[in-house]
Amino acid sequence: MTPPLFDRIVHPTDLSQAGTPAFDHALRLAVAGRSHFYLVHAAHLAHEDDGDWDAFPGVRSTLRRWGMLPPDAPPEVVDERLGVRVTKAEVPDRDPVERMVHFIDEHRGNLLVLATHAREGAGYWLRGSLAEKLARRAGLPTLFMPHGATGFVDHDTGAVTLRSILLPADLTTHPGTAATLALALADTMGCPDAVLHLLHVGAADEAPVVPIDDSRLRRIVVEGSVVEEIARQAEAVAADLVVMPTHGRDGLADQLFGSTTEQALHRVGRPLLAVPAT
Repeated sequence: MTPPLFDRIVHPTDLSQAGTPAFDHALRLAVAGRSHFYLVHAAHLAHEDDGDWDAFPGVRSTLRRWGMLPPDAPPEVVDERLGVRVTKAEVPDRDPVERMVHFIDEHRGNLLVLATHAREGAGYWLRGSLAEKLARRAGLPTLFMPHGATGFVDHDTGAVTLRSILLPADLTTHPGTAATLALALADTMGCPDAVLHLLHVGAADEAPVVPIDDSRLRRIVVEGSVVEEIARQAEAVAADLVVMPTHGRDGLADQLFGSTTEQALHRVGRPLLAVPAT
């Protein structure tokens, strides 16, 4: 039996309204994949402190708003009816990245969903630099939701609109894994007609080849600045999702997943899935 695409989704939360789109996407992905959904908050915890569970985003209230649960559904119905197990946890706010990486390893998370914001006054996981550090340390596929992006999940209804995916790539970091994962994610979310736009910034004879169905692939080759062209082409193809293959701090991937992550995320202004090369 083929395991679910992402069966252990980890969503660090700041318990703030700014993180709502990221929460919506994490929960909707969990529903689509019938996954274990981990909501984790970095908090100042005293010894034997159980945490303030009422402060977490409302899973059942969101699912009721989306019409997936009846108004009076008890907590156990989320698993019984939708196949989604929900775990809410708090980790100490001392060295939050290391604590979160330990949590992810301990619970074998396989997808990280993060809101990100450039302001240093934002909560832990909304700080772009900290979100990037956590994603790099965790080594998991990571869905970034930049501040202000609405994304491909409707907040009010839970409806998914994932028709156009942009994948920038070059020969330095092979895009095959990222391309396969992106289309598998679209299929899991009920969007089998999603098209992958493979963007290469540079010479045409250096454009990578990906082993996916040509009917779902569109190739774009342009010259120019990598970040500028990603932003321009994301607008041109009305990308619902940008997908980046990542490989350390070299090659094309570093343009987004290195020192200029926040700049690129804010230039694109769309959900961005970073996929480590395998």
